[in-house]
Amino acid sequence: MTTSGVRRRLDTFGSLQDRHFRWYWLGMLASSATMQMGGVGQGWLVYEITGSALALGWVSAGWSISNSILSPWGGVISDRIEKRQLLLWVRGAMALSSLALTALVASGAVEVWHLAVYSLFRGVLFAIMMPAQNAYLAQLVDRRTLLNAVSLNSVGMGLAGIFAAPLAGYLIDTVGIGAVYLGISLLYVVVFLTLFKLPRTGTTDPGTRSVWSDIYDGAKYIRVCPVLIPLLALVFARGFLAMPYRTLMPKYAQDVMGMDASGLGILSAAPGAGSLISSLVLASLGDFQRKGKLMLVAGVVMGLALVAFANTQVFALVLVLLAVVGAMGNICMVTNRTLLQMNCDSAYLGRVMSAYMMMFGLTQLGTVPAGAVADRFGVPVVITAQGALFALVFVVVWLIMPRLRKLE
Repeated sequence: MTTSGVRRRLDTFGSLQDRHFRWYWLGMLASSATMQMGGVGQGWLVYEITGSALALGWVSAGWSISNSILSPWGGVISDRIEKRQLLLWVRGAMALSSLALTALVASGAVEVWHLAVYSLFRGVLFAIMMPAQNAYLAQLVDRRTLLNAVSLNSVGMGLAGIFAAPLAGYLIDTVGIGAVYLGISLLYVVVFLTLFKLPRTGTTDPGTRSVWSDIYDGAKYIRVCPVLIPLLALVFARGFLAMPYRTLMPKYAQDVMGMDASGLGILSAAPGAGSLISSLVLASLGDFQRKGKLMLVAGVVMGLALVAFANTQVFALVLVLLAVVGAMGNICMVTNRTLLQMNCDSAYLGRVMSAYMMMFGLTQLGTVPAGAVADRFGVPVVITAQGALFALVFVVVWLIMPRLRKLE
């Protein structure tokens, strides 16, 4: 291998040369695995109990409701409280809630309302955790390597999707759903321990300002910053139109493909594989100068891939198309989040990222109408319509918002 090739490979994993980022990345890998296993486990359990796509949507919407309402406060909290300590508290609460659900599942007493409450509670915790976690990363690494760090984060998410989702499906078929939630609880212990290896961060002195004043100040900052609102609007579009397919996957796996839980796990892993590949490509690009254009093109391709996926039942082709969906969705997410962080003053990072989470949380409400339509007309109809609309949104933005496509 040539010297330039070695340097390029090192640059791809450059952020991992930082000891603190390595611990952060390991914790994020374990955390992503809990989300992937939880997604397969919750979806399968809800659909097994109810047989309803609408129920899948409502349980997912519980997370959305609590997350969206509390995200502004989560951003203020993450700017006021030392972020590592805050993450320790939240991760501990997540581990305890997973253990409680494990006990309910193991006893055979679990009902849909338990899962809805669990989803609501996790939405509360995510409203606090995600602004703190994203803001912490922006302070942990140099801004010149931020795209690389965010991309490597997505590499971890892709890896987690590849192994955790199929593992959850296998455990459901061979041991039982309780094993999935027990595994989630154990992974949270790993996440908790890695946080002790990370440095403390600074906080913003609130002075005499109230929480409401901080929220208003953050909203005002977002409003006057010319690129933040369009970027946040695209986060909403991605979640509302392009992501409900994930919630509908249990119904798709059983009713369209005739698969068991292991099959659902494999289907759920395919987007993770695509996400992993695209993350490695993004990480190798370094401080890529055409982030805005890349984000918009990826959005169009993702929408078209969703349309194609919804209209085929050939298993190998389904996996390929889901991998494309995962790759393009990841590129959208990574470039969008990086642009938000790069175009934001550090004093407002927590509040801007809480707005990001609020937009993302609101989009989960799209799973309710998607579930209702899927029960009546079928999953392929819903995904086709949403994918086409999503691609159209990004085409329109490309045409009428040159400022976004020029972002570097």
